[in-house]
Amino acid sequence: MKETTKDTANPDLASELAYVRSLAEEGRDAPLVGGIYYVLWGALMGAASAFAFLGASDVISVGAVGMTAPWVIAGILGWTLSLLIGRNGRPKPGAMTLGNRTAQSVWFSVGVSMTVFWLALMIVHDNFTAYGVPAYFLFSLMFPIAFGVYGVAFFATAVAARLSWLKAFAALSWAFCVLSMFLLGSDVQFLAGSAGCLLCAVLPGAMLMRGEPKEIV
Repeated sequence: MKETTKDTANPDLASELAYVRSLAEEGRDAPLVGGIYYVLWGALMGAASAFAFLGASDVISVGAVGMTAPWVIAGILGWTLSLLIGRNGRPKPGAMTLGNRTAQSVWFSVGVSMTVFWLALMIVHDNFTAYGVPAYFLFSLMFPIAFGVYGVAFFATAVAARLSWLKAFAALSWAFCVLSMFLLGSDVQFLAGSAGCLLCAVLPGAMLMRGEPKEIV
């Protein structure tokens, strides 16, 4: 009877090891392979923010429910599509390297943190009106906090994957964090948030996707 080896029992692991070995021999690091998630979430949140700006500035009539709906839809679509991509997509070469696993973990944490924070605001947003805080004002903290943790995630990813150019997007994210603080309570904050999502998520995601390996080399 033919003996089953570890490589034949787990061809994906064997391919991964072969890929990492080839990179080591060439003195290169495994490229990041999660660019699709940056593009997905950046596009969804950017579109939701642009819609919110149009509604808040009375360019379109949406009502109170209409201001909330884009964020709910974007969140549901984002998590659903992320899970589908992760479950049905074949792992790309290098996905199990330290840099990629660190990036995946830190960005997953960002997503969970911002989702939990938004859900908490849905409950407590009008709890401080007695202190003079408008009922929905606390939602304007979403962008400063989001871009702040984006910067942390980009910096951690840059160090783990040894991609120094990602630190520029960390700095850009922190710049949008500060800008959003100056725009608290302003309709323009939605426009700035939409631009930030495109520049701090869609753009680096597209750049990462261009560098992703298509097959074992």
